[in-house]
Amino acid sequence: MAKGFWLVTTTITNPAFAEYVKAFQPWVESVGGSVFAKDMDGQTVEGKGGKLSVIIEFPSKQIAIDAYESPEYQELSKLRWANSTDTNITIMDGEVTH
Repeated sequence: MAKGFWLVTTTITNPAFAEYVKAFQPWVESVGGSVFAKDMDGQTVEGKGGKLSVIIEFPSKQIAIDAYESPEYQELSKLRWANSTDTNITIMDGEVTH
């Protein structure tokens, strides 16, 4: 089964974003996810994106979708929304099929 990923970009606007990060780490691990890569100064070369870029890996795309749609994450995301802007989250399948 192919892995699933969240591709996230955002711009942190408030130091209180650290509260989101602190709560996010144990939550994502509890649903089978892990932070695969993180860059605090990502360079968006096309389109709109924030300075923080994160790739989060899940056991499958469906688990990634379920995690995003979960009531726990929807509540947790309020901290992100309150302390960041320009957020983009893409959920994708990790299998290359071309």
